[in-house]
This record gives sequence, C-alpha cells and structure tokens, in this order.
Amino acid sequence: MGSSVMLMFGMGMLTIVNTAQAAATSWDIVQNESRLGFIAIQEGDEFKGEFDDFDAEMQFSKEALEDSRFDVIIDVTSIDAGNSQRNDTLPDEEWFFFERFPKATYVTSAIRKGRDTSFEAVGTLTLRGMEREVVLPFDWQIEGDSAFMQGRANFDRRQFDIGQGEWASDDVVGYPIQVIVDLTLERAE
Repeated sequence: MGSSVMLMFGMGMLTIVNTAQAAATSWDIVQNESRLGFIAIQEGDEFKGEFDDFDAEMQFSKEALEDSRFDVIIDVTSIDAGNSQRNDTLPDEEWFFFERFPKATYVTSAIRKGRDTSFEAVGTLTLRGMEREVVLPFDWQIEGDSAFMQGRANFDRRQFDIGQGEWASDDVVGYPIQVIVDLTLERAE
C-alpha cells in the first residue's frame, strides 16, 4: 500500500515538473537587430519597405505551443517605403490614414506546427480599424539565451482598404502584400 502511494506521489511530481518545464518562455525583441518589413509591387516592380517602430509581448516554447503567443503593436507612422514619393503619400486617407489609425496590432489566437515552416501563428491583424485573420508561417531557432524568428505572411491590401480612390485598382500598385518578420530575441529576465 505504501509503495503504491509513493509511486502515485512520484508520478504526480513528475507531471508537475514536466508541466513547469513546458511553460512558454518570455522573449524581448532586440530592436537594432530585428526587422518588420514588407514587399509590395508598384508598376510591375517589387519594392521593399519596413516599419522602424514596433514592439511585442512574446511568449514562445515549441514544447508549449498552447501557451505561446505574440501580441504585436506597430507604429504605422514609422513606415519607410523606400522612397520619398511613396513615404509622402502613405499618411493620406487613401492609404494608411495616419491621423486616424496610427497603430496596427497583430494578436495571436493560436500557434501550431507548420506545413512548410516549423510553425504557424494564427492571429488577428488590425489595420485601419479593420480586423482580419492572418496566418504567419515562421521558423524559430534558439542559441543559448537568444532566439531567431523568421516568417512571411501574405494578404491583399484591399482587405484593409489600403489604396482607395484612384489607387483602388492594381494598375499602379499591386494588391498582394508580403509581410517579412526577421527578429532577434533575448530571454526576458
């Protein structure tokens, strides 16, 4: 009788230890080594841009995907689309409408194993006040107390009413947008 109690106690302790080890780890973005960018098409040619100001609350462990999450805040006004003409146009109401919508967010609802990449984040992107589900396939590597996340997500700019009026067609600016995530992270203390 005593040995079965000890066995149950031991199994219970093992479960507690395994659960504690599987908790998602908190990560901080190393800003000067990280990039949140995009690729778009203008007059048939690809161009790259990026957001200089973004931050995220990140919890991730491949052993605890159910506890993992990314809550990202992007300062849309920090956009650099690669040339002054585009940069001068993007604050306008037809594009990002900075005056009314200076921030965008991406909040995950699930992180799962990926098909073509190691993982996929399923989340809600809120941009120009509109919410749409966006899947972000990504890879994750850990080296000591550092982690590296690379991913790409695709959406159609019309989903968020980006490029209205004379810009509504894809004659000058294409509909597809590819978001590029390239983050260096450190374990949070």
